[in-house]
Amino acid sequence: MKHIRRMIVTASFAAFTLTGFSPAALALDVDAAKDLAEQNNCKQCHGLKKDKDGPSFLKTAEKYKDKPNAVDEIVKHLTSGKKVKLADGSEENHKIVKTMPPNDMAQIKNLAQYILSIKP
Repeated sequence: MKHIRRMIVTASFAAFTLTGFSPAALALDVDAAKDLAEQNNCKQCHGLKKDKDGPSFLKTAEKYKDKPNAVDEIVKHLTSGKKVKLADGSEENHKIVKTMPPNDMAQIKNLAQYILSIKP
């Protein structure tokens, strides 16, 4: 019986993959991502489709389009606090995204997937 269940799960996963769906794409929770962005004041520096002090989410999505490590790169940016150049030429450390519970990578990856999902 376990063998049959394993075959069904494997076949289902293969079907999703072959039709262009991935488990990560199915897992996107837009409302949770928007809430996390709001809680961290992301929109203070980033517009959805317009640049502010930082690039728009759309510009970020376009930059990482079709790159296999896109989610990881954005997660690294959201969690590293690295220096960023602002529109006025000054530099500051990018704010580290805070989650509740602390350092919840699933929430941060969801936010990265949301940013990558922005379309013109």
